[in-house]
Amino acid sequence: MKDGILVIDKPAGLSSTKVVEKVKKKLRVRKAGHGGTLDPFATGVLPICLGRGTKIAQFILEGDKEYEGILELGLETDTYDVTGEVVARHPVPEELTLEDIQRVFDEFVGVIEQPPPAFSAAKLHGRPLYKYAREGLKVEKPPKKVEILEFEALDFHPPRVKFRIYCGKGTYLRSLVHDVGKRLGCGATLVELRRLRKGPFTLEDALTLEEFEELLKRGEIERRIIPPAKALEFIPALTIGEDLAWRIRNGRPLAISSLANMIRLQKVPQKPRVPWLRLVTPDGRLVAVLEYPSDFYAPGNVRMIRVFPEA
Repeated sequence: MKDGILVIDKPAGLSSTKVVEKVKKKLRVRKAGHGGTLDPFATGVLPICLGRGTKIAQFILEGDKEYEGILELGLETDTYDVTGEVVARHPVPEELTLEDIQRVFDEFVGVIEQPPPAFSAAKLHGRPLYKYAREGLKVEKPPKKVEILEFEALDFHPPRVKFRIYCGKGTYLRSLVHDVGKRLGCGATLVELRRLRKGPFTLEDALTLEEFEELLKRGEIERRIIPPAKALEFIPALTIGEDLAWRIRNGRPLAISSLANMIRLQKVPQKPRVPWLRLVTPDGRLVAVLEYPSDFYAPGNVRMIRVFPEA
């Protein structure tokens, strides 16, 4: 079985881990993991790293995300989504319009600080927050910075709002919806969520579990497994010669000043959306992924995140 990434369109009702276990068992692979958790009630793009594809999971996890979802105004639950217990109901202002909602959405676009919801897998003192919450214990984890790139109100049929959001890693959509409800003064809960994109992967790449099993029966599943090198093509690339490729694969350092010169000569975009750079040979073989330097005038060598052996 090939190593790489298989993209599944996760159904509602299954956890991301359960989907990975199903795929792993059917494919009989030793290693598998997902590239970004979806809550059980959510659906959509779930990249699954298979075999040696697990070695690039860290890069897939960092990718931006795009969702469509539905929130319900006037409703609050303890989990901030439809799976939780109702804790409050409020009237929705009759004069509220789609434009009013969009103005509130716009307030969240940019870098914001967001605490994780009480019912989440985020850990405090090595223990998931949801375990404290289930025991009735109120604990607070410091907020972290997340980035909202686009937040669009698509439709409003009271009390429900359909929305689309494009955001960076680590964003809790449930918490964001909860905060929108507070700003509107009537509360809000997330009731539907579908991931359209995770990093470079979209629904066009995804298979339902039924499609996956059918292709597996026909012996055609390998053509849908994305090789690791191709899966990383969303990272900007710098072409290096075979000699330098050999030296890097054998542990030789690469000076920041040398990298800066190559970036200028090849006109590689500076300050890329992702904090890395791929090194590839002239025929496109992947050599390494390195940390994009924050200061090209700093002395020393670049930090290699992962070096890939000769295929």
